Amino acid sequence: MTLELNHVAQIVGGFNTVERHIGQPGARFTPIPAAHQRDAVKFLNANAFQTPTWAIDKDILRKIEPIGVLNRVRNSQSSVLNNLLSSARFARLAEQAVIETDAYQPGDFLADVRGGVWGELSAPKVVVDAYRRNLQRSYLDIANNKLNSPAPTIPAGAPPGFTLPPTSGDEKAYYRAELRTLNASIGAALPRTADKATRVHLEYVRDQIAKILDPEKNGAPAAAAAGGRGGFDILEMMVDPTSCFPDYVIRP
Repeated sequence: MTLELNHVAQIVGGFNTVERHIGQPGARFTPIPAAHQRDAVKFLNANAFQTPTWAIDKDILRKIEPIGVLNRVRNSQSSVLNNLLSSARFARLAEQAVIETDAYQPGDFLADVRGGVWGELSAPKVVVDAYRRNLQRSYLDIANNKLNSPAPTIPAGAPPGFTLPPTSGDEKAYYRAELRTLNASIGAALPRTADKATRVHLEYVRDQIAKILDPEKNGAPAAAAAGGRGGFDILEMMVDPTSCFPDYVIRP
């Protein structure tokens, strides 16, 4: 299931390609229409990031293991979320926004993902189950890596001709804005939160946001080294097979 969902993630910031020969008119690379990209995010919000209650059967689970379902769901959802929020994907969206007249704007993309991952915050009574709390902590880990990871370098042992995936200088600014908006949304949601586990979780999230935004003052959790899960997409296809396939490859 994770592989198929990662295929959907590839639509965002993706391109349709047509082989052209010398003298043939028309563009070789055409961005996937913005509406289709938005629909892909909506699909992932509804199918990848919601708790898969249909797959959680207590009678079956207790026959095969005492524990493990929480971690399996988290790993699966985190894989898709890391892929969707990859720096290379954001860079493609940022460039499409500059060149195309009707592009899926990077800010809209991040807001749509935030709305899916943190959708409970807009409910009249805010309750976040354990599976979604795991997903939301994964989101924070990714944001921390975006803002506080060291600059990427070409890793030792990289094949000849290897280059770093594209990145955007705007990415950190957008993530800082997203975390500030998220923090405000949590502040507004806390008065509507009676569930103890949810309240503890949201208060923890606010503490983590403060640390991520101002690590020197608040002591942010250490970000993963470049190339780690949730960081820059170094050797993305070599070390992380869950990132599916690149949108295109150009070889001489």
